[in-house]
Amino acid sequence: MNQIQTLLFAWIFLTVIFILLGYFIYYRVNRSFKKLSLTDFMNIALASAAIISSSRLIYRAVTSEELMKLLQFEIVTLFLGAVAVIWISLQQIWQTFK
Repeated sequence: MNQIQTLLFAWIFLTVIFILLGYFIYYRVNRSFKKLSLTDFMNIALASAAIISSSRLIYRAVTSEELMKLLQFEIVTLFLGAVAVIWISLQQIWQTFK
């Protein structure tokens, strides 16, 4: 598998995991099932894509010497921005099943 196929597989897998986990938690709390709308699904899918993309960006920021030389101290800003995107994406998924 090439890198794009791996990322696509990870995105699909993460989206399915978040949906199943959300349904499980929602059912445990409310003892009923939530109807998942297209908007909810798209929010989860886009948040999952953002998490995958930001995780990849963090990995590159930490492992790429060229990027470290180019950005120098601004690498911290890049890293914090990617962490913020992951945080907001997780909050968006959580809000979907609240």
